[in-house]
Amino acid sequence: MKIDSLPTIEAFAEIEMLEDVVSSCVLGNSRFAVGTIDGKLQIFEIDNLLQDADFDSAIISIIESDEEVIAASTTGLIKSLNESPSWQHEIQSGIEHMISLGDTICISDTSGSIIFLNSKGDKQRTQSHGDVDRLVHSVDCGYFAIAKTDGTLLLSSKSGKILQESFADPEDVETISQICFRSDGILLACRDSLGMTLDERPENRLECWHPQRGLLHTTELPAMATSILATEDGAIVGCQNGAILRFRIGKDVEELLIVDNSVSSIIQWDQDLIIGTWFNAMRISSSGEVIWSYEHDGLVSEVLAISSDLITVIGRSPAGQNPASVVLLEPNSEPIMPEDESFVYEFSNDSPNEFAGGLSDEEIAKAEAPPLPSSETNELMDALDEELEYIEEEKVISEADLLEDLSASAKAINLPPIADAGEDKTISAEEDNTATILLDGSRSYDPDGKIHSYAWQDSKGNVIGDSAQVRVRLPLGTHPFELTVVDDKGAATKAMVTIRIQ
Repeated sequence: MKIDSLPTIEAFAEIEMLEDVVSSCVLGNSRFAVGTIDGKLQIFEIDNLLQDADFDSAIISIIESDEEVIAASTTGLIKSLNESPSWQHEIQSGIEHMISLGDTICISDTSGSIIFLNSKGDKQRTQSHGDVDRLVHSVDCGYFAIAKTDGTLLLSSKSGKILQESFADPEDVETISQICFRSDGILLACRDSLGMTLDERPENRLECWHPQRGLLHTTELPAMATSILATEDGAIVGCQNGAILRFRIGKDVEELLIVDNSVSSIIQWDQDLIIGTWFNAMRISSSGEVIWSYEHDGLVSEVLAISSDLITVIGRSPAGQNPASVVLLEPNSEPIMPEDESFVYEFSNDSPNEFAGGLSDEEIAKAEAPPLPSSETNELMDALDEELEYIEEEKVISEADLLEDLSASAKAINLPPIADAGEDKTISAEEDNTATILLDGSRSYDPDGKIHSYAWQDSKGNVIGDSAQVRVRLPLGTHPFELTVVDDKGAATKAMVTIRIQ
């Protein structure tokens, strides 16, 4: 798909950011909140800044509860904000996820605990579940679900009672890449076995879970799911290979569109979809037609509908570049075609003499006549006659070789893989001054093939793991790690992540 040839729309507004946005939340009434990697929380009404607050580290999550904005940092600081900070709570271990269960706030920390707070920030109870990778709640907040790093899936009531539990085979290397609830309480879970299933289960699959009846259905996916949107009658799934799939109850899976890169975000807009992929936000019709495509200055990570006529597009800057801006778009804007930079030549049937500076008929005839050979030209041609046949043969061979080389080069073109070592983290140590963390490179991908191998190295260059996910125990201090991914054609890309244990 040639993105630069698609219709586009103009930005309604652009908000310049000093640091990349790592968390966001829709607040209603054209308001939204963003949290940055350096710990800045900002609340906007359209593009007007209403309020900001500073945290001690990256803001990992933002929710709205009882009309108050609540944000949490990676180091364990939780603040509730209204006109001014109304309360705050500190968790000794770092925070990984936070969701709202109506009048209850549910938090997963780095020690593997689920902590429940009331709306005033008071601790109610704690449950231990192990390392949590994803945490989501149902629309009516009656249920929540936990996806653990070992592939375990838990479906729980608001009170914390486990209703359904699904374990990965101990021999599998399995992750749960996406989870969400439908409005009817059905849990949708996308599993990825990283190419290492030991039975006949699909390598990538979508599961539907009922809180009481358990597993209802399993459907194969063509690649790892990178985004999911629950619909009234099923789901829309975006995959790592760029496929956008529609699942409807009682109907075959429908492939709406395949884009060139993985799909990072999906929202509903009227009867259409708006997706984030690579550096672009796109509006796609229900039949899979691209209505417009907007190019962002960062890698699009989130698309939010903040009102009935505005969306917010959030991106992250490529390494070494300025922070990506927050862009506001009007999806219903009239699409415009990109400017055609090619020259257009217009010819007229009128006589050339009607143009100022045009040539006369006599001048045209003289210009088109072949030149008369001079004596010097004849001498030169005689000197070349003996070598002419050889030179022409050499030229033909040279051109053939060149074409062959060009053809071989074209076939050899390979896009390098995209390495993603995860986000930098600051984690509180346990009583023995160590902490167990998960290095996660599972979001790495290859745009035109598959990831063939992974290699994790510590600061001394020692290889500590050869899988997408590696669990390590670290002492106090700052620990950089380097991930190298190699695709199926031998191209390699590296990414860094820094873990600080305090």
